[in-house]
Amino acid sequence: MHRLARLGASVAGVGALTLLSGCSGGASSADASPDTITLQTNWTSGGQESVPLKAALKKFTAQTGIKVKVLENGDDLNQVYETSLLAGDEADVLLVGLLEKQLDWVKNGAVVPVENYVDKWHLKNAIPADALQDWKDSDGHLRGLPYAGFTWPWWYNESLFAKNGIAIPRTTGELVTAAKKLRAAGVGPVAVGGNDWSGQKIFLQILESYLSPQEAKKIFADGGTCSSPEAMKGIKLFTALRDAGVFVDGAEGLSADQATAMYMNGSAAIAPIGSWSYLSADAKVAKSTRLGGLPVPPGGTYNKPTAYQGSTSAGWWISPNGNKKLNSVEKLIRYMYRPEVLNSMVDGGVVLSTATKLDTSGVKSPLLAKSLTDLPKTVDFPVMPDLYVPADVANPMYRATSVAYTKGNDAKKICTAVDQVYETAK
Repeated sequence: MHRLARLGASVAGVGALTLLSGCSGGASSADASPDTITLQTNWTSGGQESVPLKAALKKFTAQTGIKVKVLENGDDLNQVYETSLLAGDEADVLLVGLLEKQLDWVKNGAVVPVENYVDKWHLKNAIPADALQDWKDSDGHLRGLPYAGFTWPWWYNESLFAKNGIAIPRTTGELVTAAKKLRAAGVGPVAVGGNDWSGQKIFLQILESYLSPQEAKKIFADGGTCSSPEAMKGIKLFTALRDAGVFVDGAEGLSADQATAMYMNGSAAIAPIGSWSYLSADAKVAKSTRLGGLPVPPGGTYNKPTAYQGSTSAGWWISPNGNKKLNSVEKLIRYMYRPEVLNSMVDGGVVLSTATKLDTSGVKSPLLAKSLTDLPKTVDFPVMPDLYVPADVANPMYRATSVAYTKGNDAKKICTAVDQVYETAK
């Protein structure tokens, strides 16, 4: 399952009073009234965003009289939405992330560009400029209005390190030393899902260790790792860490869920895990976890350990149908950017790196609190690949990068496997 699909995890029905919940993909003719907005999202029932989102929509309806009908979709949202679009029966508004097929939705006419509404709807002070930039396409159009972001740090179990007299590493050399000592103590070092999307992102994080941000963006967009000395240096760093036993045994066959479970049950001392797992960590694990990043390699681009963050977990998109009832859509979106609504989302566990001013005093999750306050001071944030890796490359590359986690495959074989995916997609 893709990382952003993991982040989209909530919205259930609030009852007949305000929020109507369904699983179909299109809006009915009865929804054409401006007094009803159809919202389609991959935030499905049971996830961390459910409670604050439902509460916000309920209050919105109470204040405005505008009902919100929610269509829940998971990983198939793209297909369901595009099918309903062909029938002219699409939802008015979407709350979904920016990745893969959505990257071209404005260009394809699947949604309307929204750059004119940032100032008009008085949202400029609510959305950081860098988040807006992330959501622009190559023609300068704003695809959607950024709403929810994420962090993806490396988790370090301080209790396991202290128990075995090992210092938490800041450099890759120290990471190798720590991995050897952890193994000697019967503890796995870095747990990572080397067989899926999570392992791909960590492979790319290490690959870009010697790339400038602009070079990383180009490599992610176009491939060409074999012909880039800096990219090859990053791949060789990866193989050196792999061969030194930094990753847990069998990492090439692990999924993200399996790797996360290894960290949560204490069989691994380190794991790169995203903010979507902050609330699911039990109290003991949360208390003993230090959030950090990939340790610094010698001569690397970044001076601090690196961790991913992004603004692409979810945004507000407006469909052609929604453009016909823009007055009601404006009311909904402006309401969702009110400070009290944004703060309620943070308190409920949503990582809002796309909000300029947040009150974090109500955050109950210790890991979420650490990620909002301590993490930005201790890490650098490299380029997140999702905005640049083409949609038809992303999934095939999951399989190609699993080659990297398998011992015996050298840097040349790995870069060839990655570059072949880009060549096939052309």
